Amino acid sequence: MPSAAQQETVLSTLISAAHGRERREQRGIAKIDLQRARKYGMRERARNGCYKYTYGGTVFVYDPKSNSEVTSWICSDVSNDSDAESGTRMAKPIMLKKKEVHLSLIEKRRTIREKLLQDKKIWTSHSVLVVDMSGSMRKDDVNGSRCRSDGVWMSLARDYVKIPLENGTRRETDVISVIIMREEAEILLACEPTDWCLYNKFLDLREWEQLKPYGHGFYMPALVMAQKMLNLNTKGSCALALLFFSDGKPSDKHANHAAKMGSLASKFGRRLSITCIGMASAADNETFSTLRDMAYEADLYGSQASFGSASLDVVSLSKIISSLASSLTETKTEMTDMNSGKSMTVRMDIRRERKGTPDDLDLTGDWIVYNQSRFGRSWIWSYENDDYAEIFDFRCLTCNEDARIGADTVQLKNESIVCEGCRCACFCSSQCFVDGYSDHVMGNIWNVDKCADMRQARIEKRIVTMAVPAYKLALKKEIFGEGAERIVSKLRYLDKNCCFKGPKLVAKESRHVLDKSQYRKQSIFHKTFMRTQSIASALAKKFNKDIDALLDLSAENVRKLPRVTFLEPIVTEVWAEDGTAEYYLIEPFLEGCFTKFNSNNGFVHGQNENEAKTEEITPDFNGLDLIDILTKMDISSPRLSVIGECDESIEDNDGRESFDLKDEHFPQTFSHYTYEKSKKRMMVVDLQGVIERKSDGSKSYFLTDPVVHTRNNYNTHRGCSFGRTNRGDKVSGLGIVLGSEK
Repeated sequence: MPSAAQQETVLSTLISAAHGRERREQRGIAKIDLQRARKYGMRERARNGCYKYTYGGTVFVYDPKSNSEVTSWICSDVSNDSDAESGTRMAKPIMLKKKEVHLSLIEKRRTIREKLLQDKKIWTSHSVLVVDMSGSMRKDDVNGSRCRSDGVWMSLARDYVKIPLENGTRRETDVISVIIMREEAEILLACEPTDWCLYNKFLDLREWEQLKPYGHGFYMPALVMAQKMLNLNTKGSCALALLFFSDGKPSDKHANHAAKMGSLASKFGRRLSITCIGMASAADNETFSTLRDMAYEADLYGSQASFGSASLDVVSLSKIISSLASSLTETKTEMTDMNSGKSMTVRMDIRRERKGTPDDLDLTGDWIVYNQSRFGRSWIWSYENDDYAEIFDFRCLTCNEDARIGADTVQLKNESIVCEGCRCACFCSSQCFVDGYSDHVMGNIWNVDKCADMRQARIEKRIVTMAVPAYKLALKKEIFGEGAERIVSKLRYLDKNCCFKGPKLVAKESRHVLDKSQYRKQSIFHKTFMRTQSIASALAKKFNKDIDALLDLSAENVRKLPRVTFLEPIVTEVWAEDGTAEYYLIEPFLEGCFTKFNSNNGFVHGQNENEAKTEEITPDFNGLDLIDILTKMDISSPRLSVIGECDESIEDNDGRESFDLKDEHFPQTFSHYTYEKSKKRMMVVDLQGVIERKSDGSKSYFLTDPVVHTRNNYNTHRGCSFGRTNRGDKVSGLGIVLGSEK
């Protein structure tokens, strides 16, 4: 009894000529194979107005005028693996219908494309899709498609164009270019707006009448062409994506493909999402080492890069392509101003350092030096005043020399003099005092009233006395870290001989373009981060104090519980060569394995995907103290468990059961602690940093760049919104909805 699909195929009429029947009988081809080929096969033009269809291991030449078979034969590209569980013999191909497009839309599309080419500022994204079209892409061993090339074009049409259009994550300003890879690279589609016309074009590419695989696949020409296409739009407001698909080794085996990809990633960094896809059968014995190396190198230079090994199934291929589509959407989101909805411009004047590059031991030409005359003021954050507090400047007001004794001290030299009017200005000698004091109190620098203002600021702790290691520093030209908001560079203070002084540091600044002439805009950018980290630090100090006060655990167990410390940064003003001010947020360089312990969207380090999908339970810790939270979390929230499984129950000297904590999960305890301590009005997440383990068994977390989520309409610390990373009431994936105080 034939299946429904077979019955449907049999019902399609086909006239058999004597010559065609004879060839079928000689080659063991059934008539239904021809009917299937005509219905599903890869179509291409043949001689005398005929068409050639290839499907399921059969090539069928068909005359549409007479609706008859001309001839047929067994395809040489059919999978010869009789035990294979993939291909056209195993699964029916997915056939997509074209979208009906009105003529007016086609006319409108021409206008839109011309506008896109004339004004690249309106591009919201540019995807460059490199597709292998060498001869091996004719193989028919992919479930759900008619051949390898058909599977790629079908997945791109459906998962990269159709679905994003339907869910509203793509529109005309999202531009797509297509490069086909053979001996030479060829631009098939250039800067096409994402719309239903493009979807139909992708469906056309499924047919060999439009594009047939042949020849060899050379990676380097395709990489060069991809770089050229990505460079078409250097505007930092355009998110970028690169897909590089192949089903085998590169024919240009000796070229350094990974280095080329690394060079590309170094320019665009996090703005560029890269997915390399390899698809082959087990019989091909292909490891795709080149594609893996390309993705790995791109990741080392800061791009969001991954390698995906697709099995011979369009479902597997679709998952990888959908993942790239999601990455591009995330990139667009983080490049969008949440308040205005407008695209934010990412800086394009930076280059990235390869991860793992050894630190310089001495100053080289790779650093920008800011000497004393280009070193401005510095600030810390005052938690009490909820504002910046300026760090006392120990440089001589007349000659700009440091008036202190030694390094990292607040002690003045014997001959140094401090202004009696404000106690905030130094002179390194009596001569400098004589030369500059009258100007200080009467002239251009300060006047007597200003001295009074400065003195009051010192009393109110808006000017604080602390040590700045030096008034000369060096900044590495290449950044070594990049987040959604900020870029990170290596920074060192310098002594008088321009030698590195003190510990390694990092300097953070905005990843997006800020107007350097607008001091307030730059100040507010760092202000949000300084305030957020200060509040997290204050909560961490309370957390550590509560741990110290635990009575339900032995002293030994209390000592082994980790403590949480947030870095306390400073903001320093420096002057560029063009005279404009730049502001760097400076922190210690965290030595060791830098780890993101949780994120602001539900990620928890050490938690697998299955755990992440468990039912979310909001634990009720209202009124509980810290030890109650520690012991109750394990049974209350499978997703947010922080208590490790003990090999056996051990009772301490007090008769209480002791337990061990998993290091990577302990920060989750702190996140819950902040939720409870704030009476469910805020929560500190996105905890990242290093664990420091001491010889006595104690441990400390040194963390930076936290995120604070707040309950809607809960304005803490003078209405601070905690920046664009604050997700408000519903903290997606964390198992918590911020609620009102009970």
